[in-house]
Amino acid sequence: MTYPSFGTDGVRGVANAELTPEVAVALGRAAAEILGSTTMVVGRDSRRSGPLLEAALVAGVASAGTDCELLGVVPTPAVAWVASTESKAGAMISASHNPFADNGIKLFAEGGQKLSDDVEAKIQARFHELLSGTDPSTDRPIGAAVGDIRPSDAAKRWSGHVVATAGDVRFDGLRIVLDCAHGAAAGMAPDVFAALGANVSVIGAAPDGVNINEGVGSTHPQLLGERVVAEGADLGLAFDGDADRLIVAGSRGQIIDGDHILG
Repeated sequence: MTYPSFGTDGVRGVANAELTPEVAVALGRAAAEILGSTTMVVGRDSRRSGPLLEAALVAGVASAGTDCELLGVVPTPAVAWVASTESKAGAMISASHNPFADNGIKLFAEGGQKLSDDVEAKIQARFHELLSGTDPSTDRPIGAAVGDIRPSDAAKRWSGHVVATAGDVRFDGLRIVLDCAHGAAAGMAPDVFAALGANVSVIGAAPDGVNINEGVGSTHPQLLGERVVAEGADLGLAFDGDADRLIVAGSRGQIIDGDHILG
């Protein structure tokens, strides 16, 4: 069997072919042992394989004695923010803008920080050791020392935080088209922009497990531009599957260059 290699901050591959439950268990255990946090917060996007890999990942984490808090379907930045504000490690199960059959696991160090090169190398070495069956350790947590796994609604605080970051800025009078890519933004982005006063029109907000990024989202911005023009909107925003990148369309449907967005 071919296993995905450990790349920057985690692994990615075809779910249940390369990125198997066995891989997720090993990565969860390796991450828990090396990161050393008492708790890991875990989010995922809307892919069908998400719950499968979530179950395997947290089994590995809990087997190392680390607690897990399940955030459900949330944007990647929500996982990082919760990990940061609660001083916990984090993991996001997503393949971002990739087709739905793919999936990935991205890790955050305690406090929502990017993994250092040294920590990444240690996780990778332990991950490969566990997968190869050469694990020399025999002691594992038992009884009350086994990690607890529980749901968490902490991501709701993140959406409130996003609204609060706007300060006195309001979107009253603006008509905005949101393309949520049938992904992680679908359950939060419309409410956030509506809370800021925007008149929101939404596409790509009906995830069914297999339609993430399919003809919608940041990889297919032409649909966004067409809807902005058709509805006479002021602008359009298209997210990718895990809502950590953005494409903007102007009022004429034109795609705004990334340098202009930064400016």
